[in-house]
Amino acid sequence: GKFIRTYHLNNNSNKQFYFSHANGFNGQTYQSLLKNISKEFRISTYDMRGHGDSKLEANPKKLESLHCFRDDLIFLLEKLNSPAVLSGHSLGGTTSWLVALSRPDLVEKLVLVDPVILPLQYILGYRLLDFFNLAHFANPLAKNTLIRRNNWNSKKEAYNYFANKKLFSRVSKEALNDYVTHGLKNNKNNDLILKCNPKWESACFRLTTREVWKNVKSLKMPIKIILTPKSVVCNKNTQKKIKKLAPQTEIVFIENTTHMLPLEKTLEVSNEINKFL
Repeated sequence: GKFIRTYHLNNNSNKQFYFSHANGFNGQTYQSLLKNISKEFRISTYDMRGHGDSKLEANPKKLESLHCFRDDLIFLLEKLNSPAVLSGHSLGGTTSWLVALSRPDLVEKLVLVDPVILPLQYILGYRLLDFFNLAHFANPLAKNTLIRRNNWNSKKEAYNYFANKKLFSRVSKEALNDYVTHGLKNNKNNDLILKCNPKWESACFRLTTREVWKNVKSLKMPIKIILTPKSVVCNKNTQKKIKKLAPQTEIVFIENTTHMLPLEKTLEVSNEINKFL
């Protein structure tokens, strides 16, 4: 059986809003964002495979595609009594997009925050590099996760470590605190380690999929994409192509942010989400 840890707000509401987190994070890191989403919705998030407190097979050596993430989300959505508004950040945005492409019946609207949707030519080039084991040159993220520290004596020490990292430099104190509180666990020696194994995180970063471009023309639901102005993971080529294939798509930018925008400018991002609901 599948054990996926889920979290809910506004349980008595019958409209559904389902949020998927970024690679290396967990559902509860986004509490400061999700508590601002319209109370008309039952807000759900969860810990994706290999992250947080979910108990699902997560063997980095066996991870070959994003299908497991897509299928885990489909499994959760099929338990609901109505289609949901799907939202997600980074890998979570890609996962939501793949669900919309393969099971549009489960999706009422799509609102994605800097989703990883790369142009086809990049994906094919990356595949070739991966084949020759050179992909880490094109994707420093995958490499960097493997040399990341994974042992702290206290939450305070871990908090200070992450607060000094470039990735987290603009993240709000509240969000960083949620990340440290819900992203670490004690090991046998009572040291704190990451719940998401860095090898799994690195394996997830290496994944690219051509399927992000399959059936995009068939997407009929309303779509909104919220980006950092210089998005690398959903760049100008991707934006143009999505607009061409799914002209109903609205694209907005949040100034003075990085890829971590939902944890940096939570109010601005939640406002953009609420305007769309």
